[in-house]
Amino acid sequence: QAAAPGFHGCRYLDVQIELKDSRHPASRVARRIKRNLMTFFRTEAERGGATDPDLLARQLILVFDGASARAGIGVDDLKGLITPTLATLLDAAGLR
Repeated sequence: QAAAPGFHGCRYLDVQIELKDSRHPASRVARRIKRNLMTFFRTEAERGGATDPDLLARQLILVFDGASARAGIGVDDLKGLITPTLATLLDAAGLR
């Protein structure tokens, strides 16, 4: 997605940054979606036999959101960065 024309980053992060009101309904939706994504990462990490699925899920969401933010503001095209970064995390978690 980051390479697609018109990509401006994660819309759910955008909501949190712009609204600055954690009680706003859109902020609650954005948090729920991000929690669901981290739950997905954790479930997959557990299925893959990660030594610490919770830690790996947190690391993956950090990379996901960070990459989205950097690509969204046009400061990085992420070429050659994501695959080795994720390989390092997966190796450290005991996965491959």
